[in-house]
Amino acid sequence: MTVGRGQLAVACVAGLALFRLGRFALGVCGLWFALGPLWALAAALLVLAFGAWLPLRVGVFLGAVVLWHWPWFAALALAAPRLLMLLPGLIASALARLRHPRARWPAAWTSEY
Repeated sequence: MTVGRGQLAVACVAGLALFRLGRFALGVCGLWFALGPLWALAAALLVLAFGAWLPLRVGVFLGAVVLWHWPWFAALALAAPRLLMLLPGLIASALARLRHPRARWPAAWTSEY
């Protein structure tokens, strides 16, 4: 039995949907456990109504650390996976700023004349 491209695409989309649904459930559980049911329901409504994921990402982090006893860096990678992609660029730009500081222009460029 061979798997076609369409079936592979459907399986990948279904896997991504399950991952996001699991993160949603973990975020609600984490906020419920850490801050109470009112905050958990408010965060769930924010995600469903406006797509504001930030409160629920905090809940995912808290749920992974408190409920699943994960280390903080693994919980952060689960809560904000794009952060792992941003970190190399942020580090390279900070190092470049240290290596090549901004030029200090002479007083002729200021408006002191």
